[in-house]
Amino acid sequence: MGAVAAIMTLTLKEAMRRRAFLGTLIILVVLYGLSFLPKAFHEAFGGSERRFELGIQLMTSFGIDSIKFFASVLAIVLSAGAITGEIERGYLAAILPRPLHRWQVYLGKWLGVMVFCAVNVVLWSAMLWLSVYLQGRSRPEIWHALPYVLLYPVLYGTLALMFSSFAGTSVALMFTVALGAFAYFADHFLRPLVVFIDAAILQRIVWLSEWVLPMATLKRFVMAEVRLPFTGRIEDAPFASEAVRFFLNPPTRAWELGYVALYILVALLIGGIIFQRRDVQ
Repeated sequence: MGAVAAIMTLTLKEAMRRRAFLGTLIILVVLYGLSFLPKAFHEAFGGSERRFELGIQLMTSFGIDSIKFFASVLAIVLSAGAITGEIERGYLAAILPRPLHRWQVYLGKWLGVMVFCAVNVVLWSAMLWLSVYLQGRSRPEIWHALPYVLLYPVLYGTLALMFSSFAGTSVALMFTVALGAFAYFADHFLRPLVVFIDAAILQRIVWLSEWVLPMATLKRFVMAEVRLPFTGRIEDAPFASEAVRFFLNPPTRAWELGYVALYILVALLIGGIIFQRRDVQ
């Protein structure tokens, strides 16, 4: 595994060379800046303690959503050019004649991106927790949700790396973002629409999106740990049937995490197999 570790180290150095750490610092500052929310709510609503607590909860949920988003973007950007980008620059053609197996290069690239993203997620989560703690509150759910938040960059990074094994950097980016946009649109727009239009086709599209890219599955696990402060949500609407309410707010099930793990593993294997057969000259 020494060759894999060497490729992983080179990938981490490449991420640093591309100044990816600047994004780390910027997001740290942004997350610390969220500490203004509780005070703003406290002052805007006449010093109400309940409003201050609402600000803390908003800060926590918005901070975790921000970490999910930026970690996913970071993983996509680093992974989309990890294979094709280095083929185009001639780096892999110089490396592969050495006693290295292609699977070692591919796995090393994947591990390098994942380690870099995981470190960022942990740092950002720590900053969010510290920002909340400085307000005199403790939010352990930030750490409870961390394992599921870590899966976001793993999911998107693995997918982008798979596309990078056969497509150019821009195409790999486009494919990954398109799948993410489809999953996001289905979960955030089509799913609530079922309350007003009880059409089977809408439910099938949402169901399909969760199999194509299980982003909504991860979101449910995160939300199970981080309770949003809002009440009167659309899934609680009295005019919705019981079946529709269940569809709008499905429970978390252990086998769904198993599917996410299987999805990541299959995408990793497919990308590795394609890279094995690709001409890098």
